Amino acid sequence: MGSPVSPVEVCNLSLDLLRHNQLITSIDTPTTEEESLGSRWYDATRRSVLRMFPWNFARKRSTLSRVSATPEFGYADAYQLPNDFVSVVFIGQDPTDNIETDFMIEGKQLLMDNSGASSLDICYIRDAQEVVRFDPIFLMLLVAELAVVFGNSITGLNKSITGMEKLRDRWEAKARAKNGQENPPRSRYVSPLLTKRRGARRSGATDGQHLFS
Repeated sequence: MGSPVSPVEVCNLSLDLLRHNQLITSIDTPTTEEESLGSRWYDATRRSVLRMFPWNFARKRSTLSRVSATPEFGYADAYQLPNDFVSVVFIGQDPTDNIETDFMIEGKQLLMDNSGASSLDICYIRDAQEVVRFDPIFLMLLVAELAVVFGNSITGLNKSITGMEKLRDRWEAKARAKNGQENPPRSRYVSPLLTKRRGARRSGATDGQHLFS
């Protein structure tokens, strides 16, 4: 069998790691304990792993529209986030601009001071669901994370949890290293005026120093 092409096959890989013989055939209409676990936990675990790193395969760019109602306080502008939004990678067309951007995510909106601009460009992690497009390291981290969840729930598999946690930690370290290689820091010069104005919020930054994204 080649790479998994469906959530069911991903769940079965997790059960393989646990040496559990009762594999599943559906998580949309579960009929067994294992299938019910997959139905309850697959999507939540997948989204959790997506939030862990700015995975290249799950990146997407979009132009957000400003909503008419302004925030009650703290920020002047609010922009509607896409339905498939998971987390922000950077704001604006230049990734290095993000180090100068003060924003907050509240519900399905991104809040910031943007001089009332009607639109805002962002790059974000989308709610990637196509298994065949998963990065191999993301896939293995997801499989290991699901194995920890399943091992905590299926009777008789608790003894396997420690091993699965170690495996998950190894794949997480690989993901961190790979992400660092593919998305190296980019320097941007921050003016002394900007540094002084935001010094209270950026501890350790001195006038005219280079900051990194």
